[in-house]
Amino acid sequence: MNLHELRDTWNELGRRDAMWAVLTGPREAERQWDRDAFFRTGVEESATVLARAESLGASPRRERALDFGCGIGRLSQALAGHFQEVHGVDIASAMLEQARQLNTAGARCQFHLNESDSLALFEDATFDFVYSCITLQHMEPQYSRRFLREFFRVTRPGGVVVFQIPGELTPVAHPPGAERTASRAEPLGPDACRAEITAPAEFTCAPGARVRLPVRVRNAGTASWPAHGDADGGRSVRLGNHWRHRFGWMVRADDVRAALHDDLDPGDEVVLDLVFDAPDHGVHTMELDMVQEHVTWFGAHGSPVARIRVTVDRALPPNTVTGIPRRMEMYGITKDEVEPLIASSGAVLLAADPDDAPGPGWTSYRYYSRRSV
Repeated sequence: MNLHELRDTWNELGRRDAMWAVLTGPREAERQWDRDAFFRTGVEESATVLARAESLGASPRRERALDFGCGIGRLSQALAGHFQEVHGVDIASAMLEQARQLNTAGARCQFHLNESDSLALFEDATFDFVYSCITLQHMEPQYSRRFLREFFRVTRPGGVVVFQIPGELTPVAHPPGAERTASRAEPLGPDACRAEITAPAEFTCAPGARVRLPVRVRNAGTASWPAHGDADGGRSVRLGNHWRHRFGWMVRADDVRAALHDDLDPGDEVVLDLVFDAPDHGVHTMELDMVQEHVTWFGAHGSPVARIRVTVDRALPPNTVTGIPRRMEMYGITKDEVEPLIASSGAVLLAADPDDAPGPGWTSYRYYSRRSV
């Protein structure tokens, strides 16, 4: 996802539900934040981060702070309680419009639109404190590396930089005693071949467009689905698709696959990205089904398949896709790479605290560092 796509995605999410886009709510069924509770999380987070920095011997001057990836100002307003001046930066104008409307800190908070891959709008050594959380994780590493260097460029000598970024994918732990089939990669029985598949009902795209389709899959069966199977991938469970003509006959069977990252237990769900090339013309039906490789398709045992109406519009620009909700991609930089990057930027790493900001499946760290004097 390049910066233009990232900007468009954040703008769409900001217009749809900015608070939920910034911070997943306490109960997914409700998908709605109470405004006071939302901003209170920023107050609590900023206080915790500054207290941790001080415990490490890093006490920045309380003059100017930078909130990178400020969204609607959740942390910017909170930091204004600790600094004389706070500058929030974001790539999405839809977020910044709301940040200005919701700002209760007055002139202490200033918000800036930045659509470039640098912080050129700020001169060298202008901030005492730079903070970024749950922002860099949605950027390709080529951009996040650049911004990390920019954080230290705009920080004054002796200033503090704190940022969070994932490291790498890691297997998700499973509860002890759960019934598992992955280690044996056995054929699943009919009662285990049950899935609930949720995807957009339709979308429109340009001929031959490369499409990334997010599909939510829930294990509605009675046993765990093996993610890896045998040495050649046999007996692993994956998401697959078929193409049918709009009148029903098969056009292309067994098209592409999306693999599970880890075994999926009964009742658990995951979002998989199915990446494929669209047909060259016409209106089609895409069928989505789970398959245990070299064994069976779940649909053969009565598991419901998902069907999507796909319209190929030759008038659309190349690779255009409409009708698929945008969602954020996750990226990381390993700890072994971040540490020398900090050192080469003229700073000292004080601590790398593990955190769970990206959710299950990733290592992640909150890095505390100080610009060398």
